[in-house]
Amino acid sequence: MSHMGGDHQMGGAGHMGKMGEREKGMPPQLTKFHDTLAPRWHAAQGPQRMADTCAALPEFHRDAEAIAAAEAPKQGDAVAWSMGGKKLTEAVVALGATCRSKDAEAFETAFARVHETFHGLMEATGGHEEHGKGEHDGDGDDDDDHDDDHDEHH
Repeated sequence: MSHMGGDHQMGGAGHMGKMGEREKGMPPQLTKFHDTLAPRWHAAQGPQRMADTCAALPEFHRDAEAIAAAEAPKQGDAVAWSMGGKKLTEAVVALGATCRSKDAEAFETAFARVHETFHGLMEATGGHEEHGKGEHDGDGDDDDDHDDDHDEHH
């Protein structure tokens, strides 16, 4: 997996092994989106994370559109897949708007929506059953403790 700087910022080798095992069952379009999302999502919140994520918008757009255009995986929920692809594309468009406005708070909210929508698609493929309930609940203001429990999921 290629990531920014060659190193996934959270979890180390064991962490990557877990995601690598899970990626085997993931549609290639989700794997590609994950490879763009993960290093940016796990980066420390702040101006650099926003700049790096906004710089990757063309990749996010291309990957989200590929997911939306792809057939639902055989083992998955076709309706959830179709709706999820549309929602992911919309979430990426909204993220782009926050990048253009340079609104850091709105960016974090929009980026969380992209992340949560991606996880919904993983669930639609039947490949994300260990996703912790409550991991994304709350007001989106979970900057310090979020990465600790999220580390298991990428």
